[in-house]
Amino acid sequence: MSGTPLLVPYLWVLLQPRFVTMPDKSTGIGEVFTPLEWAKWLINKWGIFDAWIDGAHICDPTAGKGAFVLALLDIAHRRGVSVPPERLSRLTLIEINASHLAWFRKNVKQEFGIDFPTTQLFCQDVIMESHTEQYDILIGNPPWSNFAALPSDYKTRVKPFFLAEGLVPDRQQLLLGSSRIDIAALILKIVLGKLLKKDGVGYFYLPLSLFFGDGAHNGFRNYRANQRDFAVDTVYEFTSTKVYGGVNTSYCCAKFRCDTRQTFPVTYFRESDGEWTEHKAVPFKDSTDPWRIVQNLNELNTGTTVDINLSPTQTPRQGVNTCGANSVFIFEDKPSHLPEAFLYPLATKEVWRQDAVSPHKWILLPYHRETGKPFTQHQIEQHVHLKEYLHSAEETLRSRKGTLLRTAIDRGYWWGLLGVGTYSFAPFKVMWEAYGKNQFNPVVLSSIDGQVWQGNQSMHAFIPCWSEDAAYRIKNALENPKIPMLLRQLNGAGKCNWAQPGKIKKILSFKESHDAQKD
Repeated sequence: MSGTPLLVPYLWVLLQPRFVTMPDKSTGIGEVFTPLEWAKWLINKWGIFDAWIDGAHICDPTAGKGAFVLALLDIAHRRGVSVPPERLSRLTLIEINASHLAWFRKNVKQEFGIDFPTTQLFCQDVIMESHTEQYDILIGNPPWSNFAALPSDYKTRVKPFFLAEGLVPDRQQLLLGSSRIDIAALILKIVLGKLLKKDGVGYFYLPLSLFFGDGAHNGFRNYRANQRDFAVDTVYEFTSTKVYGGVNTSYCCAKFRCDTRQTFPVTYFRESDGEWTEHKAVPFKDSTDPWRIVQNLNELNTGTTVDINLSPTQTPRQGVNTCGANSVFIFEDKPSHLPEAFLYPLATKEVWRQDAVSPHKWILLPYHRETGKPFTQHQIEQHVHLKEYLHSAEETLRSRKGTLLRTAIDRGYWWGLLGVGTYSFAPFKVMWEAYGKNQFNPVVLSSIDGQVWQGNQSMHAFIPCWSEDAAYRIKNALENPKIPMLLRQLNGAGKCNWAQPGKIKKILSFKESHDAQKD
């Protein structure tokens, strides 16, 4: 967005009746402001200024402080183009935070001597409040936040809209993997489907996850909104230029056409050494899959799968997730005050950078090896030092958030973690670095003094193995050069989703293994 929070606006009394006036509870969630120069870049890239002058009606549906409309007015001022009331009447801002609209109107008056018409300013939440007008062009930058990061009260109210727009199949999926879905996906579905005139177009800065997110954004990539088709026309991916300072999310600028069926390949430009290099984007396999980026369509002839023999218990997994309690569970040095039986070597970057593998960190897992279940209160009390340590951190552990974790905490397992099961205690793991890398280098890890290695949250992924032979067979299969090639085509190089389990599952073609495995 030009800077749109996702909460209800406050009482802002204006004489004009078209403002929706409500109590403001905004905390700026998802609020990232577009610099004026980059609002101009989008406008100039797509010829939006000329379209406006020629009669197009333009709306920014998540306007923030109005950077995109300010950019249009600034371009007009610098070119000596007049902006009479008729042209102003074809510029509309929708924004949930009334104070941002007030700032915009004041700024327009100071900079250009223009009284921007309040009839073109709507203080609304585009998700939950209906907007009756339609426009030729939509421009802007929807909020940067995923569903899981929303405040609980807003999350409850917005949840039905994710379901209604087909972004998730059911509430359970929204609580699980699809909780990573971006609020931008919901807003785009709503504004493309409801605010555009027939054959209208939209131009937005967006998180790249809408096109490359695995699982969480499949519902966006059905390319349907309000029973209307829409198509992604062209994408510009920023790789080195910092349009938004302080934003770690990968992002792009994309053009959409409404009432047009999605076809592939999509023209896809990637920034390289200050230049834009043209590529092509196609879905990995199914039409709703994450995109695969190639420079030459002949690169698609390599296929998309690697055959590998695995048992049902050997699905790729992510490392242990402390859910924000690293300081409680993870140690730089092996603590002598805790029972060794519950301390496990934790993978770090050194595993892939040294010949002799030795632990640089340890993780505490108060779990049964055989069942993969957390200890009960009674079982923890059998170990005095463990009990004392966990109770010293009880307040921290009980305050952790997350739907699945809260369920465990409510059942009394406030020392629980995510990503722990029988697979965590397999005697061998084929593990790789899954986050922020551009090389795929699987290694076999066994144990240190009888304690098996653990992966660290999304930093690592692994396949559990119950025999050394199986581990090395799988490692050899994963060293197929097609795998890193496909990972790069799936646009993960250097990004958080480089080789996460879901992506690896898509690449691997599973065949039942006859190796003896343990559930």
